[in-house]
Amino acid sequence: MRRGKKYLTLSFDDGTIQDIRFVDILNQYGLKCTFNLNSGFWGQKHRIIHDGIDCDHTEIEENQVHDLYLGHEIAVHTVTHPNLLQLNADQIIHEVDDDRKALEALCHYPIVGMAYPGGPFYNEFVIKTITDNTPIRYARTCQNHHTFTFPARPMEWHPTCWIEDPQLMELADAFIRAESEEDMLFYIWGHSFEFEKYQSWQRLIDFCRLIADLPDIIYATNQACLAAKKSACR
Repeated sequence: MRRGKKYLTLSFDDGTIQDIRFVDILNQYGLKCTFNLNSGFWGQKHRIIHDGIDCDHTEIEENQVHDLYLGHEIAVHTVTHPNLLQLNADQIIHEVDDDRKALEALCHYPIVGMAYPGGPFYNEFVIKTITDNTPIRYARTCQNHHTFTFPARPMEWHPTCWIEDPQLMELADAFIRAESEEDMLFYIWGHSFEFEKYQSWQRLIDFCRLIADLPDIIYATNQACLAAKKSACR
């Protein structure tokens, strides 16, 4: 029986200052993440009320981007985080492609991925507008499926679970023990400011300790996972 490969990837949004500690933890454990950034908000110092909880949502400075995310992947999250369903085609192109160009000028490699701002705020018109007018070829939603499958449609890439999902550790244990003829993907998304919001930094570290440094798991960015899957299908 062919044994499929197992991939772990993370996808985090907004580029807040908590990414500094988050990236340090990821690097300690050898995990890879794709960071979806808004180029219109560099260095903004502000707080937000998120699910009724006051949170520090200060964004990183533009000059931090290159070094902070080195070894990970930078992807689009639009310039100003709008609801794309409320925009016309030209506005969508501006938000996505201008963000891509600004980010590419900082990371110095082609960007082909994104996460939809707000998660569910996309439809077929949004997808077609992006794919017809930009180099973006995959886009993450926030629709969790709690399985270890690769996306049937990369521009509608549903993750396994949210980082604060109550089932996170249970899913991690199941993924570690799982064997399949098909390749498997454990895909986790979130925002690093949520570790302060929920006081869950230790839970993150416990997860990393559990899942890291296992010989049968490939730790990769979103783009690298898709590239490996595409190559395997040839």
